[in-house]
Amino acid sequence: MDGYNSEHVPFPLKRLSDELLQEVFSHLRQGDRLTACLINKRCNKLATKLVYRRIYLNDSNVVRSDYMNLAINWTLLNIPSYLSEDDSRKIANSKLVKLIWTLSVNQFPLNCVQWIRINWDLDSALQRAILAILCSKGEALQRLENVTDPSCNDIIAYGAVSKHKVTSFDMAPPNSLPELPVPADYIPNLQKYMSARISSKLSHMTLFIDPIQLFNYLHPLEQKLQIVDLKLHWRREFYDTRYFTHRLRSRPLTKLSEVFDVRTLKVLTIISWSESLVPREIDMVRDFKEFVYLEDLSLISIKQNFEVLMTFFYNFPRLKRLKMDFLEDFIPETTKPEIFLTILLVCKKLQFIDMRFEGMDSQIISLHENRFILNQKCYCNGCVNTFENILKKKIFLFPEDRLLYDIHDITAKDIFKMMRYLSLLPYSKACDCYPSVRTQPMNLEHFVKKMNQDLFFYRHSRRQLIPNGELDDDEIIDSETMLKKLPHDPLTKEDVIKCYHALIHHYKTTYISFLKGFPELRFLMLNDIPTVVVEEDGERVFQPIFFHCDYRTNLTGWSKHRHKKHRGNSDANESVTRKATVF
Repeated sequence: MDGYNSEHVPFPLKRLSDELLQEVFSHLRQGDRLTACLINKRCNKLATKLVYRRIYLNDSNVVRSDYMNLAINWTLLNIPSYLSEDDSRKIANSKLVKLIWTLSVNQFPLNCVQWIRINWDLDSALQRAILAILCSKGEALQRLENVTDPSCNDIIAYGAVSKHKVTSFDMAPPNSLPELPVPADYIPNLQKYMSARISSKLSHMTLFIDPIQLFNYLHPLEQKLQIVDLKLHWRREFYDTRYFTHRLRSRPLTKLSEVFDVRTLKVLTIISWSESLVPREIDMVRDFKEFVYLEDLSLISIKQNFEVLMTFFYNFPRLKRLKMDFLEDFIPETTKPEIFLTILLVCKKLQFIDMRFEGMDSQIISLHENRFILNQKCYCNGCVNTFENILKKKIFLFPEDRLLYDIHDITAKDIFKMMRYLSLLPYSKACDCYPSVRTQPMNLEHFVKKMNQDLFFYRHSRRQLIPNGELDDDEIIDSETMLKKLPHDPLTKEDVIKCYHALIHHYKTTYISFLKGFPELRFLMLNDIPTVVVEEDGERVFQPIFFHCDYRTNLTGWSKHRHKKHRGNSDANESVTRKATVF
């Protein structure tokens, strides 16, 4: 480049075209993009486009990966990690006020917004305010996601921009919870909204009513909807029955393929709000078997109906993304081995998987009757150190620590269960595409503090504290004094990270099964642990996305061992396939 010497001359940004420079900026994190806005007028314009293009209105802390850039196309509200829900929401609302002011006084960033996702719990008046600005003046607006306030219907339906350009349709629920009374004007307003918005232009749709009922009774459907992305909320609302007595069609719709074009639907999300599936919901699952072009499927909070799901997955060999979150009596449930094997047999093209599965590896800390059992499956140096110096010398120090006395013992001793329960690991709709948020106030520092406090109160209850193991009933002590009275060194942040890494090592057999069974897999969220597939020395292995901290895999050599073991076997997964076929 005309004598350009990279060792002495700064990189020549001026020589890059706007397209190339914007591409460079698109790979920066939010903070770096904001810095890029300060370089000069040209960079300000290009970086501002990216900052405002896709906005995620979160009301809780977003967790960043210490290993890789994830979901960096979203601009987020910066909220501290350890605040009460009320304080966190106050900060989010105050930042939303500032965003609304910016968009109201500056047309350029307003015209950059293409997609905005709204959290349910943000102030409803502020939600309406930002939508009013975007829908009436945001010339680039294309998609609204998670609109849950029916009072926004008119804003979207009659906005100068949104009525022509927005390709998403979000049916807002009548209330935040299904058991609340449905307002008398809800159905009439919904019918009015649908008349203004339902058209062949729609590509994304969210519904809270059975589509068959919706288009048989509330809105006449002239032709099939060519929806690409469909989200169904299964809720049991108490609607006024008079709206569902007279059909609008002489020939009623009977199945979902008469509402949605099978050829266009690629993304399906079903969210259940009940602990069991009613017959109509089971019928809908069966209807979706016709949608063989699905590439992205999410089943959230659904009862794991074995008979229905076994045959269901056989229809989706094209699936690239799968998220399953099963519940049993409102408690998270692991995927049944038969369903996992069916997916392993049929869905070979999966690139993203999010599921709970413990069919191959038991939990590290398990309960047998009233006794805690430690199950060690990995004996690498790191895991041996974790078991001997953390689990056995800090948590299960005394023989009586292996006994379960009451439910509070679990909070003090099962550090792995508490990682999930206390939201140390963040939640995301899809960790590679959406920001990962905390579902309750927590970070690593406060997790360690909470675990040490629970250990202290447990040891106090068992008279294990030092020097004498006793405290006065009215004695109040600070955290530092608590740590000094423990009969062992307190837990540290490093200890928690080591336990987390040992947890990942523990699932080695399961991870290898995923690597063998899904050759195109890129992201796996197994038992709430997000990992990414990387290639090391010509071999695919998993690396944790959060709390990586120089993690070392124990999967090295799995493929070489596999090839050696199955030399001469044309199908390395033959035994697994046989099992799946039998089931």
